Amino acid sequence: MKSLLKPVSDWLLGETNPQAVKEKEVKKSYTNPLPSFADKLAVVDFNEQEQVFLFADGNSLGSGFELGDIPAEAAAPEYLQAVFDKIRETFASVVPLHPIDPWVMQMFVQDEYCLEFVLDHIKKQVPENLLNNSLTKDYLNRLGDLYKKMTRPEGLFLDPKTGSPYRGRRRRIRVLFYRKLTQYNLSRELILQEHQEVISQIESKLRSPGIELKRLSGKDYYQWWVRWFNPKSADQILTQYPYPEPIPAGFNLSQNVLFTPPESSDQGFIFEGVKQKILYVDGLKETPIIGLVSRERRQANPKHRYALLDTLPSGSIYTIQVVFSHDATLDAHLTRLEKGIVGTSLKPQEVRDDIKSARNELSTGNRLYWVNQAVFYQAKNEQDAHNIEKQLHIIFSEAKMPLIHSNYDIHPLNSYLNMLPFNFDPHYARKYLCFDRLMYASELAALLPVYGRNQGARHLPCFSFFNRLGEPVFFDLLHHDFISQNSHCAIFANSGGGKSVLIGWMIQSLLAMKNARVVLFEMGNSFDRMLMHCQKHGLQARQLLLSNQKDKAIPLNPFCDAYKALPEISEQSENIALTLQKLKAEQCFPASEEELDCQNESRSYLAELALALRTMITEANVREEENFTLADETLLIEILSDAIYDSAQKNIPQMLTEHVLSAFERRIASETIPRKKERLHDMADRLRSYVINTAKARFFNVATEPLDDFDIFHIDISAIKDDRGKLALVMVSLLPRILAMAERTQNEIRPMFLIIDEAHLQFEIDVIVSYATLIAKVARKLGLWLIPLTQNIADMSSAKATKILSLIETWIALGLDENELTNIKKFKTLTPQQEALIRDIDSQKGLYSEAVLLGSRYQGLFRVIPPRYLLALLMTEKNEKAARNELEKEHDVLAAAEIMAKKLEQPKVASNNRAYFYD
Repeated sequence: MKSLLKPVSDWLLGETNPQAVKEKEVKKSYTNPLPSFADKLAVVDFNEQEQVFLFADGNSLGSGFELGDIPAEAAAPEYLQAVFDKIRETFASVVPLHPIDPWVMQMFVQDEYCLEFVLDHIKKQVPENLLNNSLTKDYLNRLGDLYKKMTRPEGLFLDPKTGSPYRGRRRRIRVLFYRKLTQYNLSRELILQEHQEVISQIESKLRSPGIELKRLSGKDYYQWWVRWFNPKSADQILTQYPYPEPIPAGFNLSQNVLFTPPESSDQGFIFEGVKQKILYVDGLKETPIIGLVSRERRQANPKHRYALLDTLPSGSIYTIQVVFSHDATLDAHLTRLEKGIVGTSLKPQEVRDDIKSARNELSTGNRLYWVNQAVFYQAKNEQDAHNIEKQLHIIFSEAKMPLIHSNYDIHPLNSYLNMLPFNFDPHYARKYLCFDRLMYASELAALLPVYGRNQGARHLPCFSFFNRLGEPVFFDLLHHDFISQNSHCAIFANSGGGKSVLIGWMIQSLLAMKNARVVLFEMGNSFDRMLMHCQKHGLQARQLLLSNQKDKAIPLNPFCDAYKALPEISEQSENIALTLQKLKAEQCFPASEEELDCQNESRSYLAELALALRTMITEANVREEENFTLADETLLIEILSDAIYDSAQKNIPQMLTEHVLSAFERRIASETIPRKKERLHDMADRLRSYVINTAKARFFNVATEPLDDFDIFHIDISAIKDDRGKLALVMVSLLPRILAMAERTQNEIRPMFLIIDEAHLQFEIDVIVSYATLIAKVARKLGLWLIPLTQNIADMSSAKATKILSLIETWIALGLDENELTNIKKFKTLTPQQEALIRDIDSQKGLYSEAVLLGSRYQGLFRVIPPRYLLALLMTEKNEKAARNELEKEHDVLAAAEIMAKKLEQPKVASNNRAYFYD
């Protein structure tokens, strides 16, 4: 029959192809019996405008934040307890409590070994006019190279503090809040309104203990999950497929983060060939110390200091998930336990006591929470997974919160899925997984991974350093978010503390990021190679090498700007004299609040000239300065005023010392009081040596040209550092020229920094302290900021430096012993926390220097780790300079520094174990 019907069918319908693919077969090929991983994620859609996730049930909503941690390294007990109390109070009431469908908090912590986003952040802060600047481009390139090398698995060097590679990273702390609704009678609009109100309250409460946070956007979730589920090619994917803006129709975030089909095994999931598993924490075996998980602590090996999170294998994610149950629910649970206790032996009685204690704690506000803790980890293969699991068991056992062995997890896939972001279901976890444990609010507050390390002002990347973890540390002396009153900065170090490298790196940062003008007084010519580097990139670098040789004399006329004082001469000379005497008398007293603002004073040219003249007469002799009376000061100003008037009337281009001497002689001739006449003779005789003595006259009785424009002005005063009189006179001769430059350029956007190395020498001299105080007081008006630095703190401990040092808002300390710490406390009040930070400084030669930032708004410990090339330019140790010198015999100076930098990038670590046994 078929054979008869076939011709008719072919005639009516057309001839069929027996090899054609049938519709059933097509449908069958699209049917996958395996479940979809994306479908196992609880969230289905993200609303950019409201910044909330919609759950698969169509009603539940979730939101999240990224948190910045609270600096807690080397914390004093009082400070740590205060932080702990704030965190406990915050999280105890962070969300409202509901008897049905409670709020859930998930916290995820992981280290990302990528600093490209940090470098992009720095580049965005560079002013547009500097983007094509040669030095700025070189600075950013070298910083980028340093970041890249730091993020390698082998790091930049082996850190003696941890015994592990020191790697650049960012510790990311993300916290999610949501409420899975199973019973609801509200409209979607009211559900959204309630959710946003609670999230707003959460944000406000989280900020109260000093936690920085930001609301997570779709882009943040996308980048986070792409890195999670594509561990091998995340960077390439994010470059090739960035988060779409605007969002196209039909875009599903949870499905679009999976670029390779996930696989599963009996023990976990496989993403891009990388095995991912989870291990749960089996509760607490003892009361946790504050910051047990994330705070840096001393270890059994006294040389080591690190946090538990620091030791987790690369790619690991620690998570803690909290259910905020209602008190009635907890009370019902405790009642159920009580009813189940049978017997009167010791063990049942202990349980009864525990329940009674729990009720007492609840009544005092120390609530109970259901808490799950776990750690996700990655492995290349089963053997690697076995080794990593073994390592994790050791880490968590030492912390007295052991992990549950994977052999006892009978449903590892569900265990993994349940702890994913927004996936935790309290009802399912309690019923089937049974990994949750009850914890007091005090225990939870001690565990939360928000106790971290100083990262400075992360939004102000002018100076770039690192903390002990390898996270970038930023701050900016010029930004009002960092300072409250002024941009002066003092740097104190002990011998070998790394002062030269720190100030060299700060100068490079100021030149590259702020286009600052820098004046550098130093002794020892430590920065000559850095100046060559600046000149190579087109900067105007002026050098002044003071010398006692006749052919190298540099004119330093102290009176080159004398005519600017003409408007002031009409004032009574006594007023100026009183001002000078007041400056000298107040050196021993701290600055007032008005003085700290550095903006209430106008520059007094006559006072500056009188200081210079007094210095020429007393030669900074301590006894002479002490004996210099108000009457003497008044006489000087009267004669100085006469000299300025007379020189101006005679059209003399620039008043010199000889013209001041002539004014002395005129006054002597007209003076009738014998005592005054004798004093004038004495002063004139001393001043005469600067006119007739060629050794002095070639410096101080020769016309001086105005200071030409510069980017960096380097003055080496090594030749006169031991001659108190010459040092004082040189300083008061040069400082007016620097002030004049600052005044001339005060309307420009460029700031100017006056850096004084070995400042203990200058700040022991009255006139220099007085002059520096004058500069400090007009700093804001002229944009000229002081940075004194010294490694001889004991020599700066006299009362003379009190005023100038108390004017300085920001301090940086590099490695101080107890005596030096005591000396610093004479000038600056230190809190116990600040003292603890300074005592914890531990620098390592050739690797890094550690320092403590003491600002009015930011404080903390940081490591000075500049690009190795700059380190090679700034080496000051004898053996380092010898090695560099050998290279310079064969290569150009800067080329030799490049070669030296390569050798410094990964220093060889020699093991001394066998040498210890003379083997």
